[in-house]
Amino acid sequence: MEPIDTRELDRDLKYRIARHEGGEGILKCFACGTCTARCPEFDVKDEWNPRVVIRKALLGLKEEVFSSSFVRVCSSHYRCLEKCPQKVNVKGLMDAVRNERLREERVSDLTGREASGGPDPTLKYRLTETEDGKQLYSCFACGTCTAGCPERDLDALYSPRKVIRASIMGLKEQVFANRFVEICSTHHRCFTQCPQGVEIPRLMNAIKELADEEGFKVKSDG
Repeated sequence: MEPIDTRELDRDLKYRIARHEGGEGILKCFACGTCTARCPEFDVKDEWNPRVVIRKALLGLKEEVFSSSFVRVCSSHYRCLEKCPQKVNVKGLMDAVRNERLREERVSDLTGREASGGPDPTLKYRLTETEDGKQLYSCFACGTCTAGCPERDLDALYSPRKVIRASIMGLKEQVFANRFVEICSTHHRCFTQCPQGVEIPRLMNAIKELADEEGFKVKSDG
């Protein structure tokens, strides 16, 4: 690793992360490493290390934080939260890191105007404003719903997990245009097998309603 040039550190990074929902924990963390010791992702790959990501964010190593793959793979098992002496929600913190990265990617110039067509970090929050959309709060995209989905048997592109992940990431166009949102049925096989009890059809209804509100039209196959 190259020596750190302190003149290149983004000293405000931790404060910008803290302004996002779930990101406030970064101001309580002293990077003791308890989260890493309990992390199942760390057991898979040494590079998936929550302590390292948080420590770099506190230092202001923005590029290294934003490019870390752990930010994307961190899941909602909450084993870290159970043992953290500061009660830091690492999953919420990683979501806040991702949202800050998306926010910065949407800035088109020094005036602060946002570029169109990029990820929309507000998508998941607008979905969860509705009763059906609140299902998103319980989902950690494990894929159990997709494994038991009869629509998936018809076409490999019909994946509830893919729709949910895209929603969390703010990929609005991909979410609204995904055919699974339209054809999802109320067989409830996903609901009976989901470890979190998420009702996928209700979540898809919330997506359809939001798409209608924004005037989004799915293109016909013809």
